[in-house]
Amino acid sequence: MGAMPSSRWTLYLSLFIVLLFASCAGSKKSCKQVPTLRLNMYHEPLTLDPRQGSEMVGSAMHFMLFEGLMRMNPDGSITPAQAKSIEISDDRLTYTFHLRGTQWSNGTAVTAADFEKAWKKILSPDFPAANAHLLAPIKNAEKAKQGLVPIDEVGVHATNSQTLVVHLEHPTPYFLELISFCVFFPVPHQVDESEPHWMEKTGPEFVCNGPFKLTIWKHQNELVCEKNPLYWESSQINLNTIHINIVSNEATVLNMYENGEIDMMGLGICPIPNDVLARYYKQGLLKTYSSPGTTILSFNVEKFPFNNKNIRKAFAYAIHRHEIVDNVTLLGEDVATDLIPPCLRKSAPIVYFKDHDIEKARELFQRGLKELGITEDQFPTLTYYYSFSGVNHKLAQVLQQQLLQKLEIQIDLQQVEHKVLLDLLKSRNYELAQSFWIAQYNDPISILERFKYKTQAKNYPGWEHPEYIRLLEKSASDKTPEERLKTLQTAEALLLEEMPLVPLYHWKTGFMIQDHLNYQDFPNNGFLELTRISLKNEK
Repeated sequence: MGAMPSSRWTLYLSLFIVLLFASCAGSKKSCKQVPTLRLNMYHEPLTLDPRQGSEMVGSAMHFMLFEGLMRMNPDGSITPAQAKSIEISDDRLTYTFHLRGTQWSNGTAVTAADFEKAWKKILSPDFPAANAHLLAPIKNAEKAKQGLVPIDEVGVHATNSQTLVVHLEHPTPYFLELISFCVFFPVPHQVDESEPHWMEKTGPEFVCNGPFKLTIWKHQNELVCEKNPLYWESSQINLNTIHINIVSNEATVLNMYENGEIDMMGLGICPIPNDVLARYYKQGLLKTYSSPGTTILSFNVEKFPFNNKNIRKAFAYAIHRHEIVDNVTLLGEDVATDLIPPCLRKSAPIVYFKDHDIEKARELFQRGLKELGITEDQFPTLTYYYSFSGVNHKLAQVLQQQLLQKLEIQIDLQQVEHKVLLDLLKSRNYELAQSFWIAQYNDPISILERFKYKTQAKNYPGWEHPEYIRLLEKSASDKTPEERLKTLQTAEALLLEEMPLVPLYHWKTGFMIQDHLNYQDFPNNGFLELTRISLKNEK
């Protein structure tokens, strides 16, 4: 199967992984070797089990250490990876994957059963997998996760050691792109059954099938990955070692970069301090591109006062997004009065509500107070949670001030570690929190499907609506792309009418790389082609 067309951008995390390979513009071309790449991550991965991953740092590690059936390429195409070939039925409901006979890092064969058991484990009702919703296109996947059918009825079956057959609920045009994401990576099922904590090990006990293997993990300190000699394309990997520091203090990391101790900053794993962004940008040292991410303000719709729609909408209308992108984020981000990032949307941008509409915000606020049966004086002081990294602190302060000035709402800011914030969001033990999303595949439903059911781990507001569910299900059976797009836009409009969360801005991502690496700037389509990196001088 040849390369398959995709959008002009690729998955956010795949950009980071291409940097790790850091060598060839094509797998058959010769290039200069970059034996060691030195990185920093602002926190250590929460898990190295790709089935349980839910955050950027962990996903970046999963792409280093594992590989799935399909691969997202630097040019935005997808090609077979652990699969050798794919057959698709005429009704596009059955996919047959023939594996290429690769090995795990312990020398045993990667089998179709490794994929089948990994995917079905994710769909076990009691297995903690924040990205389980991504498997929804598979036949009976949602029913199995809800405990309504046995796992054996999920449409994933290894017919022999090297053949995996997948049955879908409905045609899914983005399915091959979807399964290039790390939640679909296999794990060694025999190791998983005999040693359930294999993902906490290092060295030979950490069994993986990707281009690198984990040799050192000093918690809260460093990780070291080395080239995996049993990876099927090992001869094309010119990087020998990846050394990763774990330092959360942005000023310290900036000093490390400026002293030449690490090779890059940015790309979501190593934030660049906000107070130097403008300086580096003016000096031409900061490169930016549009990425499919959005920063949001999430409400817990099950808690007072955000159980009231008009209170939620008042917040959304009161916020001044242009002030945020002009004075806080500083990378020319797009203000978000919709849900779908511009690089992901398959139509012209849509304005679903007006930014900074103070008159409307105050009207909605008064209506909400009346519905709640309270006065302005009785409105509670709210606790606002956000994580340490990036521009989050300054953003939280600006939002605190805006809501105080426009609606006279008192907000206490609570800065917490990223892991703590995720736990609060997933358990819905919060009132108001700053969060974000990144599309995991190239389709608007990558964002919209998160809010289909309140039981989904990434549905942080805990919002659910029967008409929204109906619209998402209708989109799966729409006959034409135009009809499907219209259905998804209707679903997006409904979600923003209910406003369980407030979109703030769509991302521009900045990064810097050291001078001793060659880099040719990315094209106008916004895709960052990090495969063009090479050493300027042999050292």
